[in-house]
Amino acid sequence: MPGGATKPRPVRGRPRTVGLDAAIVAAAVELLGEVGMVGLSMDLLAQRAGVGKATIYRRWESKEQLVIDVLQAIVEPSPTPDTGTVVGDLTAYTRMMVERFGQGRMSDVLPHLIEASCYDDQLRASLDDYSRQRQTTLRAILRRGIERGELPKDYDVDLVVDTVLGAFVYRRLMSGAPLNEAFSKRLIAFVLP
Repeated sequence: MPGGATKPRPVRGRPRTVGLDAAIVAAAVELLGEVGMVGLSMDLLAQRAGVGKATIYRRWESKEQLVIDVLQAIVEPSPTPDTGTVVGDLTAYTRMMVERFGQGRMSDVLPHLIEASCYDDQLRASLDDYSRQRQTTLRAILRRGIERGELPKDYDVDLVVDTVLGAFVYRRLMSGAPLNEAFSKRLIAFVLP
């Protein structure tokens, strides 16, 4: 070709069907709500979405990677409450967390993803990215508390985020202790000076 330009390579295989990814994600959401993470299989998902398993595996390497994408698509970020005080904002935030960590078919998703990420570095990175995105509301509440002068300027936002979210995850995954308003109040009293 003139000027040293190379000829574009032809695209191999069939073109992707528009809307197929959305159909697979929608089927995964339905199944997660019905059978949870443990009951979700690629065979069942392919059947529900009306596609072949190979179609799913061309898009996602594993069930876990698919579920991370599903979570990104369906889980709305928590709204940042603004009650006028950091205590009020944290109370509203922890109430939302209690609801999200509640029981239900999708309550086994996080434990499964955490376990699988112990053996899959790519999944761990995806789960870390997802977790960082989910922390934005809590970080905004704490930073606003610093700006208002309710919290010290040297308040360790990173440590408090780890403490608050870690307490929820520990109770959900390990101790089975209740996630309720009494727990939230104790946690808030602990992390606020």
